[in-house]
Amino acid sequence: MSATRPALDSPDQQQEWSLLQRSLHGLVAAYASIYQGARWEPSTLPERGPAILACNHVSVLDPLLLVASNHRLISFLVAREYYDKKWIRPLLDLSQCIPVRRDGRDIQGLRRARQVLMDGHVLGIFPEGGVNRHGVQAGIAWLVKESGAAVVPARIIGARQGKSDLRTWLQRQHPLLRYGVPLHFHRDAKAGEILGAIMSAIATLA
Repeated sequence: MSATRPALDSPDQQQEWSLLQRSLHGLVAAYASIYQGARWEPSTLPERGPAILACNHVSVLDPLLLVASNHRLISFLVAREYYDKKWIRPLLDLSQCIPVRRDGRDIQGLRRARQVLMDGHVLGIFPEGGVNRHGVQAGIAWLVKESGAAVVPARIIGARQGKSDLRTWLQRQHPLLRYGVPLHFHRDAKAGEILGAIMSAIATLA
């Protein structure tokens, strides 16, 4: 399969990040560990190469915990309405986040996500919520088959969404983030088999 877009001009490993990216990561890690009192197991993301980080979705804290616990750049699928907020868009662009519509019918977004993987980077996805669940789950199976990327399951325990995003960020919750063994699928695997294995792996981390 030929690439449809040029390679992403973004660093992958922490030592390759810009000063701004390293500073932002430090702030996120400090907020997660000190203010939120979060704990996390060692990440099982591979050191190099394409990977899909698939985690349950319980609150707006989720991507922050994943970022804090890893030293690779993670490009998340982000609901378009979040990406369009002027104050947060520059931060999302630093990690090459991909805006998608909530209805899950976003072919352009999926193609950009595929390019992230084809360029050897990490894609973060929340298959249980955030955007249209059915659309995202079908998209994950397609991305796995197209890229051959490993899927790393993760689960966040002890966090919950408050009445607003701001209240959730301010409330101290002491969450725990767990990582599972990376999953590898044959390119001929059926979509249902891929989704079932991913969701089961996330569930077993409870």
